[in-house]
Amino acid sequence: MAGLANKTSQTKIHFTPAISNSPPDRGTPPSNEGTGSRGDCLTTQNTLPLTTLVGSPNLKLTVKEHPTFWIYIPYTQKEANEGEFSLQDGDAEILRTRFKLPSTPGIISMTLPSTASPLVIGKEYRWYLDINCSSPRSSSESPTPASLTGLVQRVSISSQLQQELNAAKTPLEKISTYAENGIWIEALTELAQLRLREPQNLQLRNIWVELLSAKDVGLAKIAQEPILGLMTITNSFIE
Repeated sequence: MAGLANKTSQTKIHFTPAISNSPPDRGTPPSNEGTGSRGDCLTTQNTLPLTTLVGSPNLKLTVKEHPTFWIYIPYTQKEANEGEFSLQDGDAEILRTRFKLPSTPGIISMTLPSTASPLVIGKEYRWYLDINCSSPRSSSESPTPASLTGLVQRVSISSQLQQELNAAKTPLEKISTYAENGIWIEALTELAQLRLREPQNLQLRNIWVELLSAKDVGLAKIAQEPILGLMTITNSFIE
């Protein structure tokens, strides 16, 4: 666990992946970038791929009952009709939601609704995101992956971590505490929310870029992309 000192003037967030005790995953291995398992969307040659900011073994931990998922979507309403997000507990699907794509490419978020069952501490869940693609606009466009999968696991807040969070004097200190303890989803979510509240803050922008570009994170490709925020859910099915 991280110490309480040296957090009064936080200018850089250091992420330390937690050691995973999860059994080997026998499903589709999580990857930051998309796969084409549900069909391809057509975009221009220089388009960045569909990319998840959460869900790989290093980036799956949360302390929330209803965490927030962050995804870079290169497609717009012109390339795809809608997206679909689902959450599974083993073979059982516990949530499926649909959402409209943004009008411009960027990093979007989706929070599990409070009406869904809370994540159980210690249990590992798998989520899927699929983009329902429109017809190609021209023969010069090429297919890019249109599906993602990832993991999410809720962990408890230890007494030491709670002490560190209580001792944080600023939002960045709290974010740093989450990051240093491997709680990626809350570190990312709270930093993204800070950036959305202060879009012109260069310090927050630089911290974000450094954090996403870190070796244990591996998201340098999309670190400069705009954060669009929460997507509107158009339909939701909950078991």
